Amino acid sequence: MMEMKTNTLILVRGGSKGIPNKNIKELCGKPLLAYVLEEALKVFPEVFVSTEDERIAFIVTHYGGTVLWRPKELAQDDSKSIDVVKHHLPELKGDAVLLINACCPLTLSSDIENSVKIMEETGCDSVVSLVEDFSAHPSKVCRLIEGGKVFEYDKHPYREKNCAGCIACKVDSIEWFKTGERQKQNPIYKRNTAIYLAKREVIESGTLFGPDTRGYVMPKSRSFDINDQLDWNIVEFLIKKNAETNQKSSIG
Repeated sequence: MMEMKTNTLILVRGGSKGIPNKNIKELCGKPLLAYVLEEALKVFPEVFVSTEDERIAFIVTHYGGTVLWRPKELAQDDSKSIDVVKHHLPELKGDAVLLINACCPLTLSSDIENSVKIMEETGCDSVVSLVEDFSAHPSKVCRLIEGGKVFEYDKHPYREKNCAGCIACKVDSIEWFKTGERQKQNPIYKRNTAIYLAKREVIESGTLFGPDTRGYVMPKSRSFDINDQLDWNIVEFLIKKNAETNQKSSIG
């Protein structure tokens, strides 16, 4: 097992559009960003939070995080996460950077620990959190083209002649689509956006995904990325439900 110093970074900007001030809005009694910050602090003695917003910085400090200021040009709607991470690299002295999404408040400290463990045990370049989701299967994905016509990716002639078999296409997708025998197929995963872990040299090259990227699978019950009010309502319900369950367990 390789010894590795990992810096933990949470990217939180102030200009949320879908839900105004989303990152500092109270969710079941505390700001949204506090959930992953508290979980990360169970694993690492110092957790960095990148922001351009003074209100966010105040909350970060209150919950024990370390503020890294970013320029406003890196806090726009079209700002890329990799550019922000690269901007902060001189301030981060570790061998790898663990990026945690503040909008995935159901992420646990165990998820963070297990992601780091994968890199330490395998020596891989990067780790990404995944969730099983058969709805992302190629046989179920299509586009609407001219006149509302359905374009099915699985039946595209280029794919049939040239596809060498990517991670999603290695299952017998067309046969499954015909027979409906989902249980016989290999699982299909998609990124749940909760955790990204990459070595320093990978980030310096301009990406979060190295040649050897490993997956850490999280359960669907914790794989929620809050983008709109419906997401917020679902997560709020789950947090309350979990609290009720824990209370009953402690009484029992």
